Amino acid sequence: MIEQRPLVSSGGHQTELYCSAVEMRIFMLVPRSNIQGGTPKILPHLISALRSLGCYIVTAQWGRQKDTESLAKKVLGRVRDIARIRQSLLYQEFDVMLINTSHDWATLSRDIPLLLVTRCLCRHILLLFHGSKSGLLLQPGHMGFKQASALLLRLSDAVLVLSSEEQRQWEQFYPSGKFFVVSNPFVSAVTSVAPSCPGSWNLRLGIPVLLFVGRLVREKGIFDLLDAMARLTERTPCHLLVVGNGPAAQQLQEQVVSLGLSDCVTLTGYLEGSVLAEAYQTSDIFVLPTYWDEGFPAVIVEAMNGGLPIVTTRIRGAADHLQEGVNALFVPPRNPVVLADTLVRLLADPVLRAQMSCANREKVKDFTPEVVGRHYLNVLQAVIGTE
Repeated sequence: MIEQRPLVSSGGHQTELYCSAVEMRIFMLVPRSNIQGGTPKILPHLISALRSLGCYIVTAQWGRQKDTESLAKKVLGRVRDIARIRQSLLYQEFDVMLINTSHDWATLSRDIPLLLVTRCLCRHILLLFHGSKSGLLLQPGHMGFKQASALLLRLSDAVLVLSSEEQRQWEQFYPSGKFFVVSNPFVSAVTSVAPSCPGSWNLRLGIPVLLFVGRLVREKGIFDLLDAMARLTERTPCHLLVVGNGPAAQQLQEQVVSLGLSDCVTLTGYLEGSVLAEAYQTSDIFVLPTYWDEGFPAVIVEAMNGGLPIVTTRIRGAADHLQEGVNALFVPPRNPVVLADTLVRLLADPVLRAQMSCANREKVKDFTPEVVGRHYLNVLQAVIGTE
């Protein structure tokens, strides 16, 4: 069926442009909006972009109801979710079910039962991994994990990932599968705030500010960053803002005290909206020395939008989208010494910081919903067309 839908220009004004496309009926499983993280913020923009391109989309919630759940509530909640999703597929016909998920033991234990129940109810089932343990599939051992992952792939028609590294690893593990690299869309929620340097952040005028935003787990490199700060503050004055929460929050606070960094490290907790935007605008460098199993962290795009030079690791989506010395300076994971040296270099080079700031404000345009939505639609059409 051919449908024409009005588009909205990037300036926000209605235009008379129309996009003609064969309507695709998509049933999209999404996390609940109250769950912390980048995915719930990203998906409304993707859905809006696909609708503007002629897609009919129905969404259903899938996954945990809260950031922390007991095992009993997880099991009961997923059983109810599966029953509800099955009912939706029985009463409506869709071209594709697109499941937003990740890849680990916890998600395998919920996604495999879902696909076993719904496989015969939808023409095509696609998985969108917002992070995956694909590297583990190529290591010796882990047979149970590998068998469960292979079963998940057999029950689906294609997998979308956020980095070419993941795509290569999945193709090596399961050569008969279809794997595509996509990007997450980005829209700045707050265009401008007036930085006020809240007193609770303990920032001092004229002291450069480093910013970390992410879930507080060791694999995000936050403890390596603290070790680097212990070295860095002996060489140049600076302050570190740590935005986020997670299971390592208490241990992290204890480490700040143990390293004598209480005066130059502030843990803000989870921030969003204008307060998070203020953290980006207040800061001078964004630092994420991660080795977490994610595709391309949304916080890196947020940092680019804020015009921040970036220091991160050359893994996954960062290797795809960032150029050394242009958008970012890359550091090896788990290496506080090199991290400290790199930060000293960047703090001492205002010209390089300014160049990287300009490059990142330009680079963020690659992630507009219009650009990303068109690529998604092309991938979906390619999968459906080859079945």
